[in-house]
Amino acid sequence: MKWLTAFVFLLFLSLPVSSQTQLQLILNTDVPVDSVYVVRWTDKEVAHLPFKDTLTIKFKTRGIDFYHLNYTSNGKVYYTPLMLDTGHITIISHLDDKKIIVDSVEGSPFYKKYVQWRSDFNTLKLNKDSVALDAFLLRTYEDNIDNLFSFIIGNRYLDIHQNNKLKLYALLPLIAKQAAGVKEYFGYSFLNERLQGILKNDTVRFVDYPLIDINNKTAVMQAFKAKYVILDFWFVGCLPCFEDHKKLTSLFPVLKQKQTEFISISNDDVYEKWKDYLDKYKFKWQHYKKIAGSSNVIEQLGISTYPTYILLDEKGKILYSSVSLEEVLGQLK
Repeated sequence: MKWLTAFVFLLFLSLPVSSQTQLQLILNTDVPVDSVYVVRWTDKEVAHLPFKDTLTIKFKTRGIDFYHLNYTSNGKVYYTPLMLDTGHITIISHLDDKKIIVDSVEGSPFYKKYVQWRSDFNTLKLNKDSVALDAFLLRTYEDNIDNLFSFIIGNRYLDIHQNNKLKLYALLPLIAKQAAGVKEYFGYSFLNERLQGILKNDTVRFVDYPLIDINNKTAVMQAFKAKYVILDFWFVGCLPCFEDHKKLTSLFPVLKQKQTEFISISNDDVYEKWKDYLDKYKFKWQHYKKIAGSSNVIEQLGISTYPTYILLDEKGKILYSSVSLEEVLGQLK
């Protein structure tokens, strides 16, 4: 029975244990604020409360966790991301014109490490030292291999090298070393599915991926003998997606000159919501949405960031991908 007792004890240690985290939020501002809401991403837990300059919110957490802190004022949202420990944590902040400025965080040593990491990352990026930046990202991924911050670091590395598969293979042994309990956290599926989608796919065959067209019928994308195709992955409510859609009307002469077909593929499940958006804005290019509840091109390619743009040649070979429309347009010859 001793081996059984030891096994149960080890299993218990491997399971994520929930503890209570108490966030005390103090906001110093003259801006009239309506409400505050905090999203704890691991379990997608949301606290939404009427505004007070000092609020206390409690969450059940499992170690280091990722939060979005949001204050709303007359329809405008101010927000900031936070990586925090479990415990009693006080966050003092104020608002500038665009976002929340965090003045101090007490009770969370990891937050200070997170701030330092962002500073080091930005310095290396500004210095354009790609070798040092790669080494920094891979080293700090391994340093945080027992918590979900590793997935945020991995996605930064993936963003930089999404068009260089050889570089991306460096993430595979790091992911493989992570415990099963860590892989249950928010962020793992985003990183792993996106990574696998890039590594496993060199081409996109339209016929393999039926979609829903604007008439709510099953259809297949058409390239109309274009030299290039740009696939636009988005969803209703994605503000950067909407801003890019507004730009496109003026860009179509350039796309036509470059013999480029532009095709939008929505990740929305609800047909009516998607169709209302298209009816309202009347964007005049090909639009499709995924078939809800079935394997689709978004799942196959591991798309988890929106917008994402993928440039194909006339045979469907993937030439380039990016979250930046301007970057992809810059690849057209």
